[in-house]
Amino acid sequence: LAGGGNIVIALNRVEGDLNQGMGNEVNTGLETWLAKIGIEVESSFIVDANCGAVSVVQQQGMFSFSTQIDFPYLPVFNTFYEHPVTSGLETVIMQFASPVNFLGDTSLIFTPLVFSSDKSGKLPVPVYFNIEKEWGNEDFPMKDIVAAGVLEGNIAGSYNAKMIVIGDGDFAVNGQGQQAQQLSPDNVNLLVNSIDWLSDDTGLIELRTRGITSRLLKQ
Repeated sequence: LAGGGNIVIALNRVEGDLNQGMGNEVNTGLETWLAKIGIEVESSFIVDANCGAVSVVQQQGMFSFSTQIDFPYLPVFNTFYEHPVTSGLETVIMQFASPVNFLGDTSLIFTPLVFSSDKSGKLPVPVYFNIEKEWGNEDFPMKDIVAAGVLEGNIAGSYNAKMIVIGDGDFAVNGQGQQAQQLSPDNVNLLVNSIDWLSDDTGLIELRTRGITSRLLKQ
């Protein structure tokens, strides 16, 4: 950054352990450095009425069956600022995302990129996950919580640099072996678009996202 280089930072500030039913803070030291340049990745969970689901196994006598239950700690993002990084994106799903805030001055330019829905909120750690909780509108008093943004300017030296910060370190990680999972295509597109834009190579972005097929039903 000091030499004019660019960087993508996808940072976990919280982690969820579904086996223990708890959500806790994550400290890597990177959040301290980010705070010095005016970027705060909160140690809180974004919760959203527009969310993914988890499978819950229930037992009835001799039989067990799996039920899909909406889990607001898995926010689904459909609102994006018009920018090359978000070009063509429709649905990004994050696991245990945190808000990204800019607290710096006007010497740097911060552009929010990814926003929560109009029914969202945030919960500070530690959090107890209650799968049986019935969520209501009162649990989602906020809207347009920023989950990712780009910072531009003399971030760490005398050269202009660019930095994209995403409030979930696992959004583009599909795991390995038995832990592998299928990702939303736009999760991958968000990361690759970020790298292309920071590399001043935006020619493939529009082609990459042209085949998006997600068509959500209106609530």
